[in-house]
Amino acid sequence: MENIKREDLAQKGYTEEQITDILNTYHKMGEEVKKANDLASQSKNLADGLQKQLDDINKANMSEQEKLEEMKKETITKLADAKKTYNTAKVKEILAGYEVEDDIISKLIDEDETTSLNNANLFKNRLDTIIANTTKKTREQITSVDVKPNASNVPQDVGMTFEKFGDLSIEEQEKFIFEHPTEYQDMMN
Repeated sequence: MENIKREDLAQKGYTEEQITDILNTYHKMGEEVKKANDLASQSKNLADGLQKQLDDINKANMSEQEKLEEMKKETITKLADAKKTYNTAKVKEILAGYEVEDDIISKLIDEDETTSLNNANLFKNRLDTIIANTTKKTREQITSVDVKPNASNVPQDVGMTFEKFGDLSIEEQEKFIFEHPTEYQDMMN
C-alpha cells in the first residue's frame, strides 16, 4: 500500500479533522491487509500440513507391495534424471568450443547415453560441415574478387598543370606556391 503523509494531505486542502479520519482509515486498512496476509499464510501452512498428514496416512495404509512400488517409481524417476544429467555433461563435452544454447542441447539429450552421444556427434558433424562450407565459399569469394584497381578507381591527377593553376583562386594559388615551391617552378619552366 502507498504511504500517505499528513503533509501531503494538508497541501491538498484537507482539514485537520479530515486528515485524521483519512489516516485512521488508512491505518485500519493496513492492519486488515496484514491480517489477511497472515491468514492466507496460516491457511497455506495448514493446508500443507494437512496434505502431508494425508500423504502419511495413505502411506501407512499402503501394503508393503504398494510401498515398494512407490519407492520403485521414485527410484526410476531419480535414475532417469541422473542419466539425463550425466548425458548432458557428456554432450556439452562433445560440443565444447561451439556456442550452442542450452535449449538446443536439451533436444539432443536422451535417457540412453548412446543415443545422446550419437545425437551430439551428428550435430557436431553438421556444424563442422556448415563451418567448412562457409569457409570454403568465403575463400572462393575472396580469391575471385578483382583487387586490381581499374582506371576509374585510380586518380589520374599527375600534379598541377598550368590550366589547373589558372582555375584556382588567388588565395589557393598563393597557398600552392607556398606549399609546393619546386612543383611551381617546374610548372613555370
